[in-house]
This record gives sequence, C-alpha cells and structure tokens, in this order.
Amino acid sequence: MSKVTLKTGGTSNGEAQFLRFVENIIVKLAENADLFTDADPSIADLEQALAKVKQAQADAAYRDKRFVVLKNQAFAALKTMVYHLSLYVERQANGDAAVILAAGFNPSAKGIIGPKPAPQPKFLSVEVNARISGVTTLKTAYWKGKLAYQFEYRKKNSDADWTRLISSKSKVTITGLESVQEYEFRVAYIGRNPQVIYSDVVSSYVF
Repeated sequence: MSKVTLKTGGTSNGEAQFLRFVENIIVKLAENADLFTDADPSIADLEQALAKVKQAQADAAYRDKRFVVLKNQAFAALKTMVYHLSLYVERQANGDAAVILAAGFNPSAKGIIGPKPAPQPKFLSVEVNARISGVTTLKTAYWKGKLAYQFEYRKKNSDADWTRLISSKSKVTITGLESVQEYEFRVAYIGRNPQVIYSDVVSSYVF
C-alpha cells in the first residue's frame, strides 16, 4: 500500500523548501477540493499557519531572541499541522497513489519500508513554580529524529480532552493553569512515522 511521506520538500532541507512544499499542498488541495471535502486541518487552517510562519520569519530577521523563539514555535506548529494532514490524506487515499499526489504529498516507493515510529520519551519532568500561580514547566529527553515535541495536559480525573501544546524544544512552560488543582501531563515525539507513542502520564499539583 502506498503511504504518504513528507520526504519531498521535507524538513531536512530547511525552512524555505518546506514552506514551498506547504504552498504546493494548499494549491493541490484547492484544485482537488472534491476529493478532500472534510480535510483536517482545513485549507484555511493551513493558510493561516503558513502566514504566521512567514510573519514570524520577518519579525525574526534581526535575530531578536524572542522573535526567533516565536518563529521556531510557529514553524514547529506548521510541521505538526502538515503531519496531521498527511494522516488524513493517507486515510482518504487508502493506498491510491493518485489521491496522495492530488493532495500535494508523495507516495513512498513500493517495497520501501517507511520510517520507524518515534520512541517513547524516556521521562517527563514537571517543575511547578511556587512563586507564580498557574505556571509549570515540562521537560523531556531530547530526540534528534523529532519534527516537534507534543506536550499535553488536563485536570486529573477529568474526562476532558487533552490540551495540546506543540514545541520545537524539549522544554516548555505552561501558563494559565488553575491554582491548587492536580493536573496530569504527557509528551510524545512527533516524527515522520504517523504512530504516536506517549510517555507515562505524570501527575502534579499546580499552585
């Protein structure tokens, strides 16, 4: 069965080529909208994320550290959005290489084994800020094969959906949490294989 791959225009060739890759995906999705009527994420979502990266690149042109960090975060979010779109396209295609190409992706060659799943993160540390309410810092092990790190959290013993935070770094600070509440946290590496393997869930009170 053909599999969607992000290799062409991919992440190892730099930001500029990846952005051209995304622009082509947007064009192809629009041209073949009848094949992807319920695309998730939508073309509008993709266009918005792409515009955010371009604006962030312009803001970071003078190497201001804060704007560079914001640019990296926007780029990581875009890569993750394209990754989730590839999963949607793969389901729609059901092995049809023509459908994969119609979405602007590239089918992997027959007989070639795709990338291995990302490993399970070895640890997740939770550092609570006792001086500032509602703030916690999460950190996991660095993995060189990642496209991004996917941190998630929710209140413990809750049926609520996990809140997702995409980061290009293995360390992230979360704000706006409710004080004196127990939360649970987890993290996963986002790689080139669609399978996501989460870390063990870690629980902690937030002050």
